[in-house]
Amino acid sequence: MMKVKLSREQILLVIIEAAVKKFEIINQKLQEQLYRYSVTNLFNRKYLLEKGNQYLKEGKYNTLAVIDIRNLRTYNEIFGYETTDRILKALAQKIREYCEKGCLVGNLDSGRFWILTHIEGKKREEIVKEKAKGLIKFLAEDELKIKIGSEDLLILVSLNVGIAFYPEHGRDIGELLMSAEMATDRAKDKGINTFTLFQEDFKKNVEENIWIEEQLRKSIKTGRIEEQIYPVFQVRVNPRLGKVTGVEVLMRWKLHPRIFKVVLVAEKTGLIKELFNVLVKKTVPVIKSALSIYPSLSFGFNISPAQLGSVEELRKTLDHLIKEGIEPQKVQLEITETQILENKQVEETLIEFAKKGFKLVIDDFGRGYSSFDRLKTWEIYGVKIDRSLIVDIPQKVKQFGDQVREFKFLKNLVGFLKNMGYAVTVEGVETPEMVELAKQLEVDEVQGFYYSKPVDEETFIKCLKEWSKMGKCPFSGN
Repeated sequence: MMKVKLSREQILLVIIEAAVKKFEIINQKLQEQLYRYSVTNLFNRKYLLEKGNQYLKEGKYNTLAVIDIRNLRTYNEIFGYETTDRILKALAQKIREYCEKGCLVGNLDSGRFWILTHIEGKKREEIVKEKAKGLIKFLAEDELKIKIGSEDLLILVSLNVGIAFYPEHGRDIGELLMSAEMATDRAKDKGINTFTLFQEDFKKNVEENIWIEEQLRKSIKTGRIEEQIYPVFQVRVNPRLGKVTGVEVLMRWKLHPRIFKVVLVAEKTGLIKELFNVLVKKTVPVIKSALSIYPSLSFGFNISPAQLGSVEELRKTLDHLIKEGIEPQKVQLEITETQILENKQVEETLIEFAKKGFKLVIDDFGRGYSSFDRLKTWEIYGVKIDRSLIVDIPQKVKQFGDQVREFKFLKNLVGFLKNMGYAVTVEGVETPEMVELAKQLEVDEVQGFYYSKPVDEETFIKCLKEWSKMGKCPFSGN
C-alpha cells in the first residue's frame, strides 16, 4: 500500500478542518441548549418567540396554550429546588403524554409551560375546551409520584390554563403569547384548575388594571389614600331570632366603583397591605361605637394571599386593633379555601393569629377545594357557605320537597360542620325563601341583601341603634 506523504501545509489544513468540524458540532449543541429549558429539556421561551412566527405563517400551528402550575412554589418552600425540579420533569412528561404527536411543548419558565397545536374547523372552540378540560383532569386529578431517596412523595398539582388562537388573538407569536398569558390570568380569577379562552375585552381589562395600579401607587405615595379608602358594613343575622350577630367590614375606593377589580389589582401588586392598613384604622372608631350599642358583635375582615405571604405588615395592623382596646375575639379573619391549600407559610401565619385569639373563618366554602383535613387540623372558628351552593335549592324544594338531593347534601354538610363545632354562615341571602331555607338548615348566621346591603358608617350605626331597641333586625330590602 502506497504511503502518501503530506506536506506541512496539508497536515495543518487537515487539523484546521477537523477543528472547524468539532467547533461546528459544539456550536450546534450550544445553540440547541440555548433553545432548551435546562430542567425539563423542553423548548424554552426563546425558542417559542424566535421560531414561532415561522410555524404560524406555515400553518403548522394556530393555537397556543399557557399552563401555570399554581402550587409549585409551595413544594419548593417545603422540599427545596431538587424536589421541585423532579416535579417539573414529571409534569413535562405528563404534558407530552397528553398532547398529540403534532403538538409542540415547552417551558416559559419554572412552573409555566406552553403548548402549540393546530386545530381546524367550525367547532374549534368546543374542541379546545374539551382538550383543556381533559388536560386539567389528566394533570390535577391523580397524584404525581416523586422519588426522594428511598421514599415516594405523592403530590397533587393545581393549575390554570389560558388559550389563544392565531390570527384572531395575535398577529404574531409575541401578541399570541401575550393573549394566552392574559387568558391564564383571567382563569386564575376563577379559581384553581380552570381554563379560559382569550377574549378581546381582556385587553381593555389590562389597560384598566394598569390605570388602577398607577392611581393606587400615586395615592399611597402622596398620602391621599387615607381620604379615598373607606369602610362599608354588612350585617350577619341569626335567621331564627332575627338578631344581629356580626358584621363584615368591606372596602370601598372613591376613584373606582368596582371594588372587586381594585382588590384584585391590589392583591397582584402587593398594594393590598397598605389599603388594608388604612381600612382597619378607619374602622377602629366604628367598631368601638358599635360595641357600645351591641357588645356581642364580631367584625370580619377579608384577608388576601398577599397579606398572608408577607405577614409582618398584617401583624402590625392586627396589633393596632389590640392596642386600641379591641379584643381579638371580636375580630374574624376571613380566608378562602385556595389560600389554605396554596402556601405552606399561610398555615404558620394563621396558627399564630389563632393563638392570639383572632377567629379564623373559611370564606366562600364550596367554591374551590373543600379541605376537611385543614378544618380538623387548624383552629378554625367558622365556615361561610358560598351562595352558589344554595341559590337554586329553594325552588327545587318547592317543586320536589325536602328529599331533593341538593337539599339533603347541604343539610348533611351543615350538620357535619356544626357537629365539628364550627359556626356556619350562609352568604348571599336575598329572598324570604332563602331565609326559610337557612332556618331549615339550622345555620348560625345569614348574610345578604335580604337584611341589608353594605352601608356606610353613619347608616350602619343608625340601624344598629334602631335594631338594638327592637331586639331584632327587620327586613330592609335595600
